[in-house]
Amino acid sequence: MRLCLSFVSILLLAAVPPLAAPADSPEGIFEHTRSVYAALTSYSDSGTVTKEYTATSQDKYNFATHFNRAPRHFIFDFNKPSGDRIVVWGDPDAFHVWWKATTQVTDYPNPKNTGAITLNSYPTADSITKIVPLLYAKAGLPGALAHFEPSRVTGMEDVGGGKCYRLEGASGDVYGGTGKKVNVRNVTVWIDSSSSLVRKIIEEAPASPGMLNRVTTTFDPQANPPLSEDLFKFAPPKVS
Repeated sequence: MRLCLSFVSILLLAAVPPLAAPADSPEGIFEHTRSVYAALTSYSDSGTVTKEYTATSQDKYNFATHFNRAPRHFIFDFNKPSGDRIVVWGDPDAFHVWWKATTQVTDYPNPKNTGAITLNSYPTADSITKIVPLLYAKAGLPGALAHFEPSRVTGMEDVGGGKCYRLEGASGDVYGGTGKKVNVRNVTVWIDSSSSLVRKIIEEAPASPGMLNRVTTTFDPQANPPLSEDLFKFAPPKVS
């Protein structure tokens, strides 16, 4: 009888699911943010990305994102101070990329369309792989937030006019075949406590003495805004 009771106890314990992370824990806050992005029907932002090399040397770029889930429409517009520009846009049939420096348009038809995002991570200073992997959660796209592991909440701060959770942790790039993580860096994320949208990301990697390896990306995000069809129309300028 005692053996039977012990066996039943083991079965009951095995049936109990693991406890979820508390909603106010770093994991709970970030997982809620993931779920918010994955459920958005539309999204829009404008932002900046600043890459710092020393205390006095940096590059700064601007970008804007517009997204509609159904029917699928997407456009990401990245601009450099030099005048160079990269536009990635998507429709229900394919994604497309135009790069001003090369004047070329590259098409990525379904279903092999993720290269439009992943292959343009470096040319856009990784800005295209910050929020887009959260919007297309099922695509498994890489990015700083796709692999972000928050370890602590270090307070509340005002960013872009909103009260934000300040989450600190780490991220890295993961090899799909082996799962090995490389390019590990410290990551701080500011998440709006009202909308649960990301307003700021700072990534810091090891650097040589006297140098910096810091990337700051800021966002002015909107959840489920009404978006005109005209926002998604892009015609590459004709080469004269």
